Amino acid sequence: MSEQCINEEICTCGTHPANEECDMSGKLICLADEAWHELLKEKMKAEIQKSCGEDMDKIAKFVTETNNARWSYMIKGKAKCEEYKQKLKELIISSCD
Repeated sequence: MSEQCINEEICTCGTHPANEECDMSGKLICLADEAWHELLKEKMKAEIQKSCGEDMDKIAKFVTETNNARWSYMIKGKAKCEEYKQKLKELIISSCD
């Protein structure tokens, strides 16, 4: 259901005059509108899948692999930073003895 219909007594869903409470019939109209939009979106996804699904699979795979490599690089870089900090700490402690 529309956020406006669920969370407010005064509704702005557009199915009735402004500043009027959203009764059950108004809430059902909001729900029907949302279901229509959701179904249309699902149908659009299916059409996109039919027309360019293979290409999108390749793009998704490439982007995912690149993102995994980026995260791996960032994690390794963070480990190197921690290693640097620890080594520097050890050197400073040992030089003060």
